[in-house]
Amino acid sequence: MTDRLFAWMDRLTLACALAGMAVLAVAMAVVLADIVMRSTVGIAVLGTVDITQLCVMACAFWAIPFAFMRAGHVRVEVGAERMPGRLRHGLDAVAAVVGAVFVGLIGVYGWQSAQLAHQYGDLSQTIGIPLAWYWATLLSGCALSVLATLTLAGRHAVMAVRGDA
Repeated sequence: MTDRLFAWMDRLTLACALAGMAVLAVAMAVVLADIVMRSTVGIAVLGTVDITQLCVMACAFWAIPFAFMRAGHVRVEVGAERMPGRLRHGLDAVAAVVGAVFVGLIGVYGWQSAQLAHQYGDLSQTIGIPLAWYWATLLSGCALSVLATLTLAGRHAVMAVRGDA
């Protein structure tokens, strides 16, 4: 059961990270178009900064859950390989829960800020992109990160109970 859930979550986070990469490619294309147009015809692409900021936020927050699932985060390995499997997986489960709480708190504070931005009708400076779109990328990434870290916590808890190496 946990293996199927883990595989499903891994595929979901991979798809989200790939979407983030695609959005980052859009940002790169906009910046390149801006550079080429400025140097050839002397006209800038309107909203380059706004578009780039939105795309970079989306890429970053949509890639974080994938990094959790693939253990791409920073981890101190000194001594971990010498620990018994139960202890190591137990500590990994606790670390995943702490990560879920941390990312969840970021999401809670982000939600509060998103509500204010929506309430005041905040827009980006140049082309008026609703700031709610920026917050939506953060919140969706945080929500998926919480799901990913809780999936990992469950997986490691099961491995600790089974005594897997």
